Amino acid sequence: MNDMVAIKASKLPAHLQGKVKNKNVFAAAVSVGGFPVVSIKGKVFHIQRGDERTLVTKGEDDEPAASLETVILAVNPDKSKVFYDSGYEEGSVAKPTCYSNTGGEPAADADEPQAKKCAVCPHNQWGSRITDNGGKGKACSDSMRLAIAPSGQLNDPMLIRVPAASLKTLGQYGAQLAKRGVEPLHVVTRIGFDYNVAHPSLTFKAMRFIEPDELAEAEAVLLEEDETIGQIIGTSAAPLLAAVSASDIAPAKKSKKLEAAEEEAAVVPKKRKVAVEEEPAPKAKAASVEDYNDIDEALDNLDFDD
Repeated sequence: MNDMVAIKASKLPAHLQGKVKNKNVFAAAVSVGGFPVVSIKGKVFHIQRGDERTLVTKGEDDEPAASLETVILAVNPDKSKVFYDSGYEEGSVAKPTCYSNTGGEPAADADEPQAKKCAVCPHNQWGSRITDNGGKGKACSDSMRLAIAPSGQLNDPMLIRVPAASLKTLGQYGAQLAKRGVEPLHVVTRIGFDYNVAHPSLTFKAMRFIEPDELAEAEAVLLEEDETIGQIIGTSAAPLLAAVSASDIAPAKKSKKLEAAEEEAAVVPKKRKVAVEEEPAPKAKAASVEDYNDIDEALDNLDFDD
């Protein structure tokens, strides 16, 4: 039954005409997830909207899509950090034990802040996690939060967390865009997977400049959905969504050194540093052409002037 029969835009009183905004300010009342989240578990893309999880497929086929054609609307320039005391389980809606969207200190609403500053937190030290193959890592996972939207549906912003294993590639992509004076917003970026590695590692490739009408729509979304965009990238307060990829969150298998550090200092005292194992310095290696070929080739094809 239509309860709005008496209220029609075509019959607005004169004093209300020109003041119409076709925006549902009560949208959050029926929203269960806040905003969509892209999962990359198993090298396939899923979109989580509240309790609904949808596989991204190729057109009308049921086959998983190998990539996403997106516009990067906004990015949190700081690394985000997430820690689960008992490890993360795919599909869980539980909040993490501790998290930070600035990489500097735990968020104000973190359930159990593990330290006053992320830099001195035992879980943020190299060697605080032992991987399944016996390697060293960090129990508190690094990532970067991007607000992206499908190139054909720019009014549908969603979160994708770029995991630690993909941050170098993302940094190289950003450097190539900056070199040419181009913002991520100005191009359609294809986000795919690197199939040369076992874990889900993302790739980024500029496909084309966005069209004038697309730019106008993207800028309108940034203006009208500024609060949502801020929540997506973690620069404004919002309930934390736990719908993340299991590849982003490391199981909290602790090293002996971490266990000893935790027993010695449950709360890190002032002016005291926790003895931790330092991340081994990478061996000096000249940048190979292969490191940049894909990005350079993609951008050069857009007729940039070097």
